[in-house]
Amino acid sequence: MNYYTYLAFIIAFLWGISPVLFKFILQQNIPYYIIIFVQAFVYLFSSIIYIIVYENNNIYNDLHENIKYIPFLATISFFSVYIANMLYIFALDNKANVNIMSLIVSLAPVITLISSYLILQEILPTKVLIGFLIIFVGLLFVFLPF
Repeated sequence: MNYYTYLAFIIAFLWGISPVLFKFILQQNIPYYIIIFVQAFVYLFSSIIYIIVYENNNIYNDLHENIKYIPFLATISFFSVYIANMLYIFALDNKANVNIMSLIVSLAPVITLISSYLILQEILPTKVLIGFLIIFVGLLFVFLPF
């Protein structure tokens, strides 16, 4: 395994534990909009620190060269980060079962596979397709009454 595979496992762990921690925080009667606000502040603050520490010499040139993509990036960020997180935390706050929510959200890789094939014309290896089918069949077992 290479370095990025290890990073993927760390990311999976962090994303896997976060719903449980969010549900725990919500059980302490903290409003979901406070969580969203704190998340947004942490994202912004962390991004500013990262830019200052690692990229401070090129930020203005890079921003100027890529200014035409900023509206597209803002739209993607709004829907994929803000709206997705807000809806997720709102659902958890309204007594959604964290186990079921996590299973449904686990469809994200399947959606990524399909969209990468349709939009980017990426080739899907046989192992990936088999994994896709296993995920799909597993979700059918969870949600269909047998």
